[in-house]
Amino acid sequence: MNARKTRLRRLAACLMAVLLCLTGLSPAASALDIRAASAFVMDYQTGECLYEYNGDVARVPASMTKVMTAYIVYQELERGNLTWDTQIPISHNVAVKSRDSSYPTAVPLTEGATYSVDTLMHLIMIPSASASCIAMAEYIAGSEAAFVTRMNQTADAFGLSATYNNCHGARVNYITARSQAMLTRRFIQDYPDILRITAKSGYSFGGRWYNNTNHLLNTLAPYAGLDGFKTGTISEAGYCVTTTATRGNRRVIAVVMKSTSDNQRFADSRQLLDLGFSEIARRDAARQTTTVRITQQPQIVQPFTAFQVTAQMAGVSADYISSAQWYVNDQPVSGYGNSYYTVSDGKTSTLSYTLDSLDTQPVTVRFSLTMPDGTLRSAETVLAVQPVDLDLDASLNLDRADVYPSKTVTVTADVTSTAGLPEITVPVRWELDGQMVSAAPQTVTLTNGYGQVSFDWAAPLDGRQELTVYIGSDDPIELTADLRVA
Repeated sequence: MNARKTRLRRLAACLMAVLLCLTGLSPAASALDIRAASAFVMDYQTGECLYEYNGDVARVPASMTKVMTAYIVYQELERGNLTWDTQIPISHNVAVKSRDSSYPTAVPLTEGATYSVDTLMHLIMIPSASASCIAMAEYIAGSEAAFVTRMNQTADAFGLSATYNNCHGARVNYITARSQAMLTRRFIQDYPDILRITAKSGYSFGGRWYNNTNHLLNTLAPYAGLDGFKTGTISEAGYCVTTTATRGNRRVIAVVMKSTSDNQRFADSRQLLDLGFSEIARRDAARQTTTVRITQQPQIVQPFTAFQVTAQMAGVSADYISSAQWYVNDQPVSGYGNSYYTVSDGKTSTLSYTLDSLDTQPVTVRFSLTMPDGTLRSAETVLAVQPVDLDLDASLNLDRADVYPSKTVTVTADVTSTAGLPEITVPVRWELDGQMVSAAPQTVTLTNGYGQVSFDWAAPLDGRQELTVYIGSDDPIELTADLRVA
């Protein structure tokens, strides 16, 4: 029987090794010994996933729900609807629930009294006082139900996979570990002041000291650089915690959901944070060695004819996320930028582009990767532009008009080209007695070799004017109409 168990363990180990190879997990990830049912680790700067296990499974977050509640409070502060000193009244509903042990943590609030936003926010984020959430919800939205509607609307706007039924997490809500990390990142990005609160080891209120429920800040050995974020515990959720820490200029966010005990969730978090920083170092090293070169381009390009340029990445020892963008003449090309671009060794990116003018100046094309520290990995090329012989021809609908005063005459130029281009825009200039008419159309678009452009001439009270239209750029066609007032 023992021999059979040993064989099964070996088989399981082999299968796990194959799986790790197929999924590309780092050696550090394969050595994890976490007990959480879901886990997610994120690079704060890039938003990339550094590790995940069941990261997209919706689970009960318990009091990690309070992260969304606190975010909305900060929105109200930013909009000027609240200040830190705004006094929040305590309703009978809130006072009762603040003493109800089924609404963790029970931090008693006095009915009819008022407390500052600053006080309630500390109670929400440090001892995890659920009734304080309800007090803020009632003040901001009129009722907890209305506030919860806003929570779900905010989650949808942020692209989170989350469903909130209450504002505190003492009852069941649902969110994925990935979405909890995304929300935490968004919170720190938008309102970094929150770390002023979440980094505290505890808070004194009503003559009592309340420890931060994040015990990596007080009763357990501290994790270097840790400055928050939020725990959650009810029977349906197990033991949850979101943590965040910095090393140098890099920050990691780790989410643990449904771990097996209070201490275990923090043991899980330590491993995940360590893995995150190790993985960032591995990917940053790959960023340093990345090179980019142009591998495909035309010898010469022609206006109004599509061309392609391809760039390839090399020297990438570990896949990572970067911001990528194609540029033409230093201008970003719409539709050819990606702020969450996966860089891997040998990967290529191709720009398809069409010059939309007859300008024959050389064109500079560049592909750039922007790293988290702002440095660039780029490759560019300069392409010669072949002039296009449009072989233009044009005529006016009249060469002379005798009209009475104040009459409007429409002068129309019919323009043709034998260049064989499906669509082309040609410059047009109108002059009256040698003076440019800026209100007249400045271009004509030829579709399949034909286009038409018109100018409405309003006859003066008397006299005569000469209308001249120039069509084309380098050697324009000149057409003239003699306009007289009878």
